[in-house]
Amino acid sequence: MDLRHQLRFKVQLGHTVFDAGTADYVEGRADILVYQKETPLAVLELKREGLAITPADEEQGRSYALLAQAPLVVITNGTDTRIFQTHDMARLEGTTLEAVELAQRVKTAATAARTGVSTAISKLLGTDLATSAVKALTSNELAELTSGWEGGERFVEGFIVPRRATREVRVALRSGRKVAVLAGPPLSGKSSVLRELALTSDQDEWDVLYVEGSSCGEGLFRRLANVLAAQFSWPASTDDARVWVRQLTNRGDRLLVICIDTLPLASAVLLGELDELLWSFGDGLRVVVSLDENDLDSLVLKPNRREKTRIGRISSTIKIGNYDDDEFKAAVRVLADLGGGLVYGAQYAIELRAPWVLRAAVADQMVEASPERRAVLAPLLGVQMFDVADDRFSDLGELRDDLKRLTVAYLNDLNTKRHHGDVLSSLQLFSIRQKVVRQHLDRQAVQDLVQSGILRRGASFSDEATWVFRVPELFGQQIATRIASLLPKKVGKDSQEAAKWLIAIGSKIFFGDAICAHAISRAIPDLGGRLYIELINSLLRLPPRREKLPAGSRMVTLLPSVGLVDVNIGRDGMLTLSTRGSAAQTLTVPIEDDDLTTVANMDGWLILSQLREYRVAFQEEDGSLFNLAAPLLLELGGCTEVLRRPGSDLEGFHTHEIEGGSISCLQNGIAEPITWSIAELLSKDIPGVDRDAWVREAAASGSPALVNRLGQALSHLSKLEGIGNWAKDMLANEFRPALAALPQFH
Repeated sequence: MDLRHQLRFKVQLGHTVFDAGTADYVEGRADILVYQKETPLAVLELKREGLAITPADEEQGRSYALLAQAPLVVITNGTDTRIFQTHDMARLEGTTLEAVELAQRVKTAATAARTGVSTAISKLLGTDLATSAVKALTSNELAELTSGWEGGERFVEGFIVPRRATREVRVALRSGRKVAVLAGPPLSGKSSVLRELALTSDQDEWDVLYVEGSSCGEGLFRRLANVLAAQFSWPASTDDARVWVRQLTNRGDRLLVICIDTLPLASAVLLGELDELLWSFGDGLRVVVSLDENDLDSLVLKPNRREKTRIGRISSTIKIGNYDDDEFKAAVRVLADLGGGLVYGAQYAIELRAPWVLRAAVADQMVEASPERRAVLAPLLGVQMFDVADDRFSDLGELRDDLKRLTVAYLNDLNTKRHHGDVLSSLQLFSIRQKVVRQHLDRQAVQDLVQSGILRRGASFSDEATWVFRVPELFGQQIATRIASLLPKKVGKDSQEAAKWLIAIGSKIFFGDAICAHAISRAIPDLGGRLYIELINSLLRLPPRREKLPAGSRMVTLLPSVGLVDVNIGRDGMLTLSTRGSAAQTLTVPIEDDDLTTVANMDGWLILSQLREYRVAFQEEDGSLFNLAAPLLLELGGCTEVLRRPGSDLEGFHTHEIEGGSISCLQNGIAEPITWSIAELLSKDIPGVDRDAWVREAAASGSPALVNRLGQALSHLSKLEGIGNWAKDMLANEFRPALAALPQFH
């Protein structure tokens, strides 16, 4: 008889293959499967000498034997050897079997396997194979939600950005908290945190079971029963699934962490099961739920909003939002590993800090990227972010009409007299007074916008109730569309007044410069060439200017982490900064007479710097084309002020003073929209643009600001395939001589 054995053998349950028979040195047992040629004969349970054979050992051996269709189970500790027939665990006397009898027992074992497999699977998935089973279920669930960059699934293959919130969830669970509640706005990366927690569970030796909340309409245990049946061919009932989970929470040596992605608070069944899990299952259970920040209070607070619910008392709440500096650096590294390189300077682009915006913005380029062929990813989105938002939310349906009505109301309300704190906060978010909304939308329409994640309740400095737009890029698109519809008529009537009207809007709202630039681009077909040029010239006639702040000036500013701060320039040469509130503080510092200046009238040129519009060209008498973008960027590039919105600079952004203003440090990379526009102008084959001539004219301009921006653009282009050699020649022959001729850089 040709016998062989293996210390590890594979057990296939449905679509999942497990390695079984791994040595367990704590219990002193190693499972062995004995074959005759390709026919399994026996499962051997070998216990260390001195360890008694228990009923649990017999049940464990039978479970493996049923799945392997082996007719015999042999258990020994060296001195006590027991042989059982698998199908009924009747103990056999003696130590030998005749060939005919053995063949019959193989046949009987196969029949028993078919009838007893459910019991065997239940036993093994709750004990030896528990960790592998949970990992298989989670991997399958995540795989269904994962695609490449071109797909529309929740996750992108290989794109996992470590988040601070993941670490905070781990800390909460390690501290003994039964529940961690992850709350944040739509598309802020809540699902990705749960995915990261699942894929890195080995760090804590936890078994993480990921469950998509939207798939639990009939309850968590019904969902698990369906998944167990599909994955392991185990026709489990909801009670079977409940027993299985209970087994996993009573193991003692490993925690089971159930992650419910987007907890549906409307599901009474699921909420009841969640309560059951937390109060009647084993101590080895932890639960992580993600949900929209709008729903947080409903989960952790009672209706009176003062007392905590049962879940609220045993949970920790972790907030998640846009990428912070460290997370964004991590995202850049992950993209680089996947073959995508964000142009240096992207660290200062606040729009790229929204996780969904970054993913959507780089997706097209990343489709063709690889570690061998790197994709170049723009450091600034500007107007592109609105197209990204419009595409991402293309299925809004009737909600889009409600948004249009809110856009009209919002723009009209901008002209209302408001608390200066609300005026300043409008530069950081979109909000609208609730009483204004009620004049344009009924209660159900508002509720639909809240449920869809577009609105949330907000507060104001005037104590008026407000609604806050939670996806500013989407609302920015709506504002741009509304402005574009009004622009042609206004420009046709008086282009200079139209420019002032546009600036007045852009200066008061979040993303104002990009929104107004997007509006101009959308309006070009209706403006035509003549009105477009009139509008551009009218904006150019309103350049930034630096003004001295005289003694006696009083101002107020809004700092996100501090609140309102009063600024007073004293006539005694002292500057006083005072915070407000019960913990108000005052700081007074001496200033020189010429120290304090401000840049006024920036918004018109900020709008133009965001335009990046290359479609307007004119035919000269000799038949050649003349593109309006070329002279426009020469003019804007010479601006002696940094063309970024006030307050949008992040830590590490440096400037240098030059005569009459300041410039962005070369070490910042491409951090101004105007510089990226120049890089695009020089990198593309644009009708009516002579790149060489443009570079020569910029280098010969004698403008420190323009030469500086030229150098930043060419430095970036010198690293690119195809155009790199040309850019290097231009750096050597045009830029560096121009730089050497400017005393400001020495």
